[in-house]
Amino acid sequence: MALNQYITQFLLAVFVTGVAVYFLMSVWRISKQESRYEGFAGPARGGGVPDCLTNSQEASDLYLLFSSKNSTTEEGPDDFRELELILSKTNCLKKDLMGPSGIVEATRYQPYSTAHDIEPVAETAARCLAKTIPPRDLDIILDKWTRRGKEIVRRLCTSYKLSDTEVKKANVYFKGVIEDISDIAKSRCLKGQVEIAGTKGPREINPYEPPELTELKPYDGYY
Repeated sequence: MALNQYITQFLLAVFVTGVAVYFLMSVWRISKQESRYEGFAGPARGGGVPDCLTNSQEASDLYLLFSSKNSTTEEGPDDFRELELILSKTNCLKKDLMGPSGIVEATRYQPYSTAHDIEPVAETAARCLAKTIPPRDLDIILDKWTRRGKEIVRRLCTSYKLSDTEVKKANVYFKGVIEDISDIAKSRCLKGQVEIAGTKGPREINPYEPPELTELKPYDGYY
């Protein structure tokens, strides 16, 4: 009788141990799986070519205008790839700023390019969402995208031999892309309370001078 109880207790202990090990292994496997949080605004990638293309009709029209043709110059394909990258960045920034999650998601996939970037676009998105980007920095970032984009579009119009009507369309489409992201960025990045890690703070840290020091004259004596 004692032997049967011992065997029963032993088997029960083995069973409980097995269940516990299985549960722990299941939790470990789940924790190892990569999770991409997309919020509720659609996928960051796979939403068109370039990335996030479905967020702008003008960007889609501009991309199709060139993708349906063949370049007649050696530089054309490289210029077209850079235009794709600019369209990806502007539209993915728009996606992050307009998304309900309030996190940097779409822009974190975008590579940095010295030709048209001041900083990685994901950094711009992060500073915008935290409301810590100075207006001057935002203006410089948008201005570089604008100037480089206009130059690329001008060269592509020549490389792809667009007609006068198509050239006008290309310029209108690109202007629409820039105006769209500029309006959204300035309304989302420069307005509202600054929050860093959930803590409210100043938008910009400026030097402070006590009022009693403002009227002091230069000291001309000896130490």
